[in-house]
Order: sequence, then C-alpha cells, then structure tokens
Amino acid sequence: MQVHQISAQQIQSKEAYLKTIAACTQNASDISSASNSATANNASSACYLVTTPALIDAPLSEVSSAFFDGNKDIALQLFEAVKKNVFARVDGILVNQKVACISRLGDLFTEIEWLLHDKPVRAFPYYKDQIVCTGAVLGSALFYHFLLEQGVDAVFVDIRDCIVSSDDFGAAGVLKPITQARIQQTFIPGRTHVTQAGIGATDQNENAMLTAKGNDWVQETITDL
Repeated sequence: MQVHQISAQQIQSKEAYLKTIAACTQNASDISSASNSATANNASSACYLVTTPALIDAPLSEVSSAFFDGNKDIALQLFEAVKKNVFARVDGILVNQKVACISRLGDLFTEIEWLLHDKPVRAFPYYKDQIVCTGAVLGSALFYHFLLEQGVDAVFVDIRDCIVSSDDFGAAGVLKPITQARIQQTFIPGRTHVTQAGIGATDQNENAMLTAKGNDWVQETITDL
C-alpha cells in the first residue's frame, strides 16, 4: 500500500490541501508506471497518515497545561477557541461535506470536553496525550471530508482502534502482534484510506502518543499490506 505521511504544514488551507493531493497522486503514478504489475496494484491502494495541524497543535497543548494546573475555566475557554478555529477552517475548505464533517468533529470535541470537566489525578503526560492526540483525529477528519468532496472514494480509519500501545504516555511503544493483526483486518486492498500518524491507544482505550520508532513501524506495516 502506498503511504503518504501528511505533515502539519501541508494542511493549513484549501490550496495546501489541493497541492498535497496533487503531489501524492503524482508520486503514486510515478511509482506505478515504473513498477511491475504486482507493485503497481499495491500502489493503487493508498493511505494518508495525517498529523495534528500546526494551527491547533500548540493550542491543544495550552489546554492540557491549563487543565493540569487546575484552571478548568481557562482550559475550557482555550478549548472553545480551538473549536472556533477548526470550524472556521471547515467553512474555508468544505462545501458539500461541511455538515458531515462538523458532525464528526462534534463527536471528537466531546471526548475532550468530558475530560476537561474532571479533576486531574494522574501525571501530566497522561492528560496531554488524551487531549493532544485528538488533534490528529480532527485533522484527518477534515482531510477525509475534503477528499470526499474532491470525488475520492476514501475510507476513514481511527487508528486508535488498530494501534495498541503501552501506557508510557508521551512516548508509548507499540504492541506489535495484536496491532499488526488489527491493521490487516482494517485496511482494505485497493482502497484509499485516511488515518492518523503518531498516535495509538492502550488496552484501556486511553490515547497515547507514539515514539518516532513506533510511528515508523506503523507506517512500514501499512506499506507492506
């Protein structure tokens, strides 16, 4: 499967989205034309691994810090600003897929809002992962709906359903056998997938940021499909 890791800087505007898709499509075409038929068929399957958009990465970190410091009201205010920023980007990028995207984003925002109404009782890296990891899901959701609007028949995958990680929050490892099996069961040959880079979930469904080594292994595993 042809894997494209989409950096935070590549999804800042509608123009950036279009350039990213064009570059990825051209790269896949070049691989296909220069390959034998078996590899060409593999290149027809694609996976976009999306990181947290730069415009919401730092703000989500600020939300995490405010929450952990016990400033719940400030954390909620900061998070409300993040939501407004994301919805503004939806307005600037999507047309036909806007309503569907907003519905999906609303479910993701709820994950964070529930947490922000609790009191911190664990170490800071745990809470930062619960909040910041959601940013990659937000970014990939927006990219997914943009692909649909461009006529791409894509499949959205929440990678947290596949990647089972250790509970070393901030630098989690990947539990490889179960993760590999889930990836093989989830990704469909011949289809275009949109998912997230750098995150997973523990066996307790807690968000966890992966190490660079873990993220590389995930990318290699999807590539080998």
